[in-house]
Formats: sequence, structure tokens, C-alpha cells
Amino acid sequence: MGHASTKAALIYLHRSGARDRAIADALSAMVEEAQKQKNTDESRHGEEAPPEE
Repeated sequence: MGHASTKAALIYLHRSGARDRAIADALSAMVEEAQKQKNTDESRHGEEAPPEE
């Protein structure tokens, strides 16, 4: 990465890992919400919702 030391590089990797976790959590929440909405929509239209895994 062009840093003078491994320690300097690890500082940025740590921050990146925390950001990756935040992004993954946000995406997971979006998927869960979309699945809930789909199940709600299907139940309103009389369709059977698929079983959750």
C-alpha cells in the first residue's frame, strides 16, 4: 500500500474492516426487510410464502 511500516498499514486495515462490517450489516438489514415485505405482499394476495431457511 506504500506505507513506511506495517503498523501504519494495519491502522487503515482495521478501519476498513470496521467499515466492511457496517456495510455488511446494512445490506443484511435491507435484505431482511425486503424479504419481510415480499412475504407480506404474498400473504395479502393469497399466495403461500416460501419457508424461511
